[in-house]
Formats: sequence, C-alpha cells, structure tokens
Amino acid sequence: MLSSVRRLSRRGLINPVTRAALVTWVWNHRHEGFRWGRSLWDQLVGRGDVAPAHALRTGRLLASIAADDTLRNAPELRKVTMVDDIVDLDVEPGWSGLPKLVEKVRRVKGVTEINVNGAPVTMA
Repeated sequence: MLSSVRRLSRRGLINPVTRAALVTWVWNHRHEGFRWGRSLWDQLVGRGDVAPAHALRTGRLLASIAADDTLRNAPELRKVTMVDDIVDLDVEPGWSGLPKLVEKVRRVKGVTEINVNGAPVTMA
C-alpha cells in the first residue's frame, strides 16, 4: 500500500496538501476505523462459518451506528460483535451514550438480543 502511495506521489496525483488532508481525515476518524476493523476481523476471520448474509448483517449494523454523528467516532464504544441474532457491545462502563446506542442497535433488522459488556439488555 505504501508503494502505491509513493507511486501516486511521483505522478503528482497526491500533492503534500492532499496528503496532509488525507492524514488529518484518517486521524479524525480513527476510532470508527478501528471499530470497523476489530468487528469485521472478529466476524470474518475469527469465525469458521463466513456467510455473505452474516457479513452483510454485520455491515448493516456497523453502518447504522456510523450514521449517527455522536456514535460514529465515540472512543467509548470499543467493539461490536454479532453472533447469529445477538449483538455484543463492548463499551466503557458508565458511558452516557449507551442508551442511544442500544436504541440504534435495537432498530437494526435481525437483532433479537443485545448484550452490553456481557450482560443482557432487555428488548422492550
């Protein structure tokens, strides 16, 4: 990947201002990027049964969280895992955005149960 960036730099497609803007954008969205990376790695590589429908459901879940500005880059939300219809959320204890996150996850099609840090949340 680094060699392709160097190649683009030599051709003049990525000038220093564009590189600085790209690095700034990546840094500002690092929490979201790491969350997607951890969650998808766990779902796609950590599981033996990788089905396209399961990957699509996980992506839909992560996209619904990313659609909310306050949840998108929240460092308190560390990891989102979906096993069958059950969503496991790994968050900082006492996080004030947790009720909003649970409501957002609850609206995702196919979610029947939500666990926060291992404890089940009632689906009222």
